[in-house]
Amino acid sequence: MDTQEIALGDKVTVKKNADVPLTFKGTVEKIYVNSALLTIDDFDSEDAVVVDDLKNKTVVNFKHIRKGGKPVTAPKPEEDEKK
Repeated sequence: MDTQEIALGDKVTVKKNADVPLTFKGTVEKIYVNSALLTIDDFDSEDAVVVDDLKNKTVVNFKHIRKGGKPVTAPKPEEDEKK
């Protein structure tokens, strides 16, 4: 499977599913082991109440994030890159 490495500041898309209450476009604010904190930048007006409740930020598992239409992976720790 072709994946994109995710980085701070990346513009990504998230599709609504059982774990995510809305479809939106966002920006990566912080990266965790299996997820990322995203700011919610662009969303359907019908989801405005949900976005407001979330204070325009949410944590989403990598499996639900797409960058350029492709699944994302966490950046490799620097120690791994030296091998």
